[in-house]
Amino acid sequence: MQQFYELARDQRMEAQVWHAVDNQSIAHFHSAVELILVEEGCGTVTVGEETLALQEGDVAFLDCHQPYSTIHGYTTPAHAQTIVATIPLATVPSLQTSLSQKRFAADIVRAEDAAECARLLQLAANPVHEQNQNYINGLNLAVLALLMEKVGLKDKVPSAESDLVRELLMYLQNHFSEELTVAGTAAQFGYSAGRFSHIFNARVGCSFTRYVNGLRCRMAEKVLRESNMPLMDVASACGFSSMRTFHRVYREYAGHTPRRATP
Repeated sequence: MQQFYELARDQRMEAQVWHAVDNQSIAHFHSAVELILVEEGCGTVTVGEETLALQEGDVAFLDCHQPYSTIHGYTTPAHAQTIVATIPLATVPSLQTSLSQKRFAADIVRAEDAAECARLLQLAANPVHEQNQNYINGLNLAVLALLMEKVGLKDKVPSAESDLVRELLMYLQNHFSEELTVAGTAAQFGYSAGRFSHIFNARVGCSFTRYVNGLRCRMAEKVLRESNMPLMDVASACGFSSMRTFHRVYREYAGHTPRRATP
């Protein structure tokens, strides 16, 4: 499932932990710390400009706290069973100051050193505990403390290019239903179309058009699931110029026609 700038994630003040199968997540960011445990299989996580391979038992941890929140993404080339956790720093006040001023010195703890972290994440993801938020918060606090002990912390360093991508993703989140072009958006941010496309493809992991279409399809999916709005109106409201384009792009995104998503 594709993800983007996760405004909704930033509005949640509790830690969340869940199982994800064959997780796919193109470039996005949010203010919560994100953890990914590979229980089975393998995957690839992109952190800023670096791509790292994850093997069974590895734990990736993405320090997303502002002002230098890390743009990150995740892909599964074959198959993977993962546990994902997002932890707002407000839920771990004893570590909030440290993690708001510094970041983890590495992005992955390998399986041979991650067994204790893995056990805690598995406990937190157990449905038996899903109603006990204090218990889940406590487990996540223990995981973060263990990670800090394993890899240490380093100063956060601002990046002009990362700032650009964060601003861009937020801009697209707010304007995806409008007419958008590479040239027009590049000019909006003071870049040539060629340079803009290079930065976008390198840092986001897909073309500008594919990303915008993904935002539009995700919104269309939500509207179709929650309303009886006619398909033509859905297509128009989500930024598609024609029904033909809507059907083609939605099929590429979801693997089926938009009509199958209607209530």
